[in-house]
Amino acid sequence: MSVLPSVASSYQEALRVALTRQDYPSVITLIRQAVQADRRALTDPLIKSWLALRWQNLFLQLAAQDRAAVKVARGVRGYLGDKREAMQVLAERFLVKADPASWQPNLPPVVLPQKLNATLIFCPGFINGLLPVHAFEHEFDALEQQLGLRAFCADAHPVRSCEANVSDLLAAIEAGEGFKALKGGASEPVKGPDPGDVVLMGYSKGSADILALLAQHPGLKDRIKAVYTWAGAIGGSHTADTIYQLIADLPLDAAAQRLHDFLAMLMPGVTRQGTLRRLDEYDILGAVRSLTTTEREAFLAHHGAAIDALNVPFFNVTGSTKLLEVPTFQMLDYQKLSKFDPDNDMQVTQAQATLALPMSTHVATLHGHHWDIAYPPFPRKMRMTTPNLDHPFPRKAGIMANLMLVAELGLIGSGSGPAC
Repeated sequence: MSVLPSVASSYQEALRVALTRQDYPSVITLIRQAVQADRRALTDPLIKSWLALRWQNLFLQLAAQDRAAVKVARGVRGYLGDKREAMQVLAERFLVKADPASWQPNLPPVVLPQKLNATLIFCPGFINGLLPVHAFEHEFDALEQQLGLRAFCADAHPVRSCEANVSDLLAAIEAGEGFKALKGGASEPVKGPDPGDVVLMGYSKGSADILALLAQHPGLKDRIKAVYTWAGAIGGSHTADTIYQLIADLPLDAAAQRLHDFLAMLMPGVTRQGTLRRLDEYDILGAVRSLTTTEREAFLAHHGAAIDALNVPFFNVTGSTKLLEVPTFQMLDYQKLSKFDPDNDMQVTQAQATLALPMSTHVATLHGHHWDIAYPPFPRKMRMTTPNLDHPFPRKAGIMANLMLVAELGLIGSGSGPAC
């Protein structure tokens, strides 16, 4: 039995009894009380297992309200009289190794709050703004309308190191500076008001940027109520290792002039030729180096224990795909990564996307590739040249599950609303 210094063995027994009896309201109450008393309660393996089950259940409940997602999940079987419940269908299509309990009807329903008293700050990944779409560009407005919270993107520079991007994340947290993603890859700047308490969500390199922020500014720990890493490049990427070896000796001083050539090598046919911002800050070598496995592993070895001691809760969501599910030009990368881990998302492995610290919990592995689980469909002309750029994953349900879980844990305040 795992016994935390702040959690009495009597609590542990009460939690085990409640789980055995499937008394889930009591489970939720007991865990919330433990977390409010001491956030280190989240290091308990028993609680971690519940958090994974509950996140998956919240995600499935929310995804079941998305008719398009259910239709994709049923596929051809939907036309043949598929009798499975929607949540089971969604679990088998969009989750990897989902616990069957996650789609059972006896877990408590999602309760949408009238208002969440926190700000969601999204920390985008490498080359954000240079692709034809923004990650989650369709989801944030809907979140604000449904949950009454503010959501915006930190203006993290698309091509520079994690450490250099700390200033951008700090501006988002302290002054509300960032941008709103608009359809079609456009964006508009935002500034203020003070975000107050925040939940950070880092996608890909954005997760590593958040870790660099906490290493440099540990005093933010009281304002950061939770961090979600979404396909995070926490441990770097073997793909970045290969790219760095190719460009390390190139004369990249004229980065602005060579940028599109570099991006074409990285992601042929996908990046757009739009207006580039903050050209004087581009650092191709620094950006790619900060995503190498050597750099990220060294960072975690040096800063991991100190970051864990801040008692900021981390929740990891990873992705997993198959060879024939990725865009054609990503197949080689998928095959290379498969030598390390067949359950990769075409850009990072499971180990690289999971933060191995006691305060971190891996809540789910999503069935989707690195872009599918974050980006809306790419423009039609691009989808005509390669498959698997339609990105049907129910992203809104994923973000809402993130927020519902931290609210249920009492990490952020909420006003109750009607059950979903």
